[in-house]
Amino acid sequence: MSLNIPEPLLQLEANCGVFAIWLILKQYQTHIDIADLIKLSGHDQIDGTFTIALAVALKKLGFKVSFYTAPDPNVDEKEKQIFVEAKRLQIPIGAALTYAEIQQAFEEGKFIIVFYDTLEGTGNQSLIYSIDEHEISFCDHFDVMNKAVFERQRQADGICQQVIVIEQPVEHYPI
Repeated sequence: MSLNIPEPLLQLEANCGVFAIWLILKQYQTHIDIADLIKLSGHDQIDGTFTIALAVALKKLGFKVSFYTAPDPNVDEKEKQIFVEAKRLQIPIGAALTYAEIQQAFEEGKFIIVFYDTLEGTGNQSLIYSIDEHEISFCDHFDVMNKAVFERQRQADGICQQVIVIEQPVEHYPI
């Protein structure tokens, strides 16, 4: 299957979060202009986007989402405003999920976006491609990462253990 990734998405710096949302929308054969998706997710050319902003964007696109996070001692001012919006949109926010809980949600047919540190030392939001009790892989590169390495990368300096659990779009899917 060819994805035909739009050129503006390929050219976008720090595009991992926007790419994860685009992949989910692609599952529903839904088109959205990449510029609109960038704006909706609050993407920044240098820093990318906050994980909570992806949850807000998905909610606005009609998906049922839940957000899970470890306590974050360094919440950015812009991120604080996004959390206010998430609360207004009634996005459930819970404690960080364990690996087993992430695996269970995936096995229930939900889309899962995780935030972790790549082996190159860059924070990354990825849509999970597959996960079992031993390893995990992601839609943006398909490389397999064993569970222990993934768990270490989720706890790297500057990384807050964050996960978005996305269910099927609600009936009034606006796109």
